[in-house]
Amino acid sequence: MHARFPFKPLLKYPHLAAKEAPIWDRFVKANPSFADEADYDVTCGKANSLPADTPQYLKDDWNYLRAWKIDVVAVKDGIRYIVEVRPRAGLNAIGEIICKASMFQAEHPEFGEVEPILITDFERPDIREMCGMHDIGYIVI
Repeated sequence: MHARFPFKPLLKYPHLAAKEAPIWDRFVKANPSFADEADYDVTCGKANSLPADTPQYLKDDWNYLRAWKIDVVAVKDGIRYIVEVRPRAGLNAIGEIICKASMFQAEHPEFGEVEPILITDFERPDIREMCGMHDIGYIVI
């Protein structure tokens, strides 16, 4: 897997939701040296299997549509940061980032350890504490 975009502000961030994109844009502009490159909407996890006689193009579409999507995989010095961007992040965001980082690491052991990061626009002390307990970076911007 190679990152498809340089880490810099873009006019449009692929597949980031309307409420997520401004948060990510603020982060990128405030932290220009955070990463060298980034990939968006990265799939992880497995879809339910289809009948063996299903055409390959339909299997490919099914696997993409049914997979979980990582908002951003940012890369700096060989380290992959699994980033969840979430307005007013709550407990469900923590569960998602743990699962997505675990799935990504299991599917790409060649990259070694990954670093999960939750980026949000609203400070919540309980979320910060829970992220710390689970070794998840927590950034409010």
